[in-house]
Amino acid sequence: MPITHQVSLNKDLSYCIWKIEETEAELLSLLNLNSVELADFERTKVPEKRLEWLCARNALKQLVQPYGQFFLFKDNFGKPHLDSGDWQVSMSHAKGYGAAAIQKGKPLGIDIEIERQQIERIAKKFLHEEEKTWLNHSVTDLTKIWGAKEALYKLHGRTQLIFAEELLVHPFEKGKGEIIEDGKKDTFNLNFDKHNSLHICLAY
Repeated sequence: MPITHQVSLNKDLSYCIWKIEETEAELLSLLNLNSVELADFERTKVPEKRLEWLCARNALKQLVQPYGQFFLFKDNFGKPHLDSGDWQVSMSHAKGYGAAAIQKGKPLGIDIEIERQQIERIAKKFLHEEEKTWLNHSVTDLTKIWGAKEALYKLHGRTQLIFAEELLVHPFEKGKGEIIEDGKKDTFNLNFDKHNSLHICLAY
């Protein structure tokens, strides 16, 4: 099983990266999906996306397996939850990789990204005015900002948020980000990591 990167930040917070090297049938055979999960999988039609879906789900299985068998369901906003236990979960995928993260009792979000030059063209759509004062606007930094906002968005998981106004990333060395909603600011931790060409951000 190509678990390429696994990190525990503490006893209640871990994430796992899985590199796709198997076929769809091989990845599916490693899982014990129930009918709801299988139906969710079958709604994905693009072969590459199906592999990424299975890859992220196998990464999640690697993390939750020590605590027993759990099944996954999505709430009305599409946020994934386990059907029992106190573990919160998040998943992500990028070309050739799947990722999952778990935290006991508290929400979290994970995002993985591979650098792409196109991000420079859309930066104005997701950069907050405060971020423009310290960011160097390189493809690497823009990718990290985007990944952090995706992770915060998944952590929030309740309503639509405007990336350029309601999500704020502090300078990377501070490891903090904010969700700004209805005049209220909530601050969360951001953990930045890199594995090969893959940028990883965990919000918790």
